[in-house]
Amino acid sequence: MKTVVFVSEKGGVGKTRLSDELYFYYTRQNVPVSLHSFDGQYKNRNNDKKVDNPTVAVVDTPGRIMDDKTIQTIQGADIVVIPTRPTGGNIESFTRTVSLVKENMDCPVIVAVNGVNRFTASVSFMEWLQKYRQKENLDVVLTIPQSEAIVQAENCRCSVN
Repeated sequence: MKTVVFVSEKGGVGKTRLSDELYFYYTRQNVPVSLHSFDGQYKNRNNDKKVDNPTVAVVDTPGRIMDDKTIQTIQGADIVVIPTRPTGGNIESFTRTVSLVKENMDCPVIVAVNGVNRFTASVSFMEWLQKYRQKENLDVVLTIPQSEAIVQAENCRCSVN
């Protein structure tokens, strides 16, 4: 079983939405997948999203990442996804998350910049991130455009697709 863990110490960056989308993607591909949420805000979210013998486990962690359960999950991950928003106010929590993840894992790290747009704050953040990525040897940076469809999917508890 492959384990994909979504982690960030900051709330509101898209961990839940992105973990849901990855779960929906695997479901559409007929891949046996389970979705696990450690975020207490969504207690009923994954009751019907676990299968026997999954090929993939998608794990959504809470905003606080210093707890033992999250660290153990990071240590067992095959891939760690760190979502962030493209603003300067996210840099401090993002860099702390990267440090913690790198201390506790030996797998690829994907940075998912959620809500990218054409405005100056987003452009400045992306310029900073490219330099930081090289310094920290981060594997992949994905950008997710700011989109009303993502907000609507979250409200409907369904996939964007």
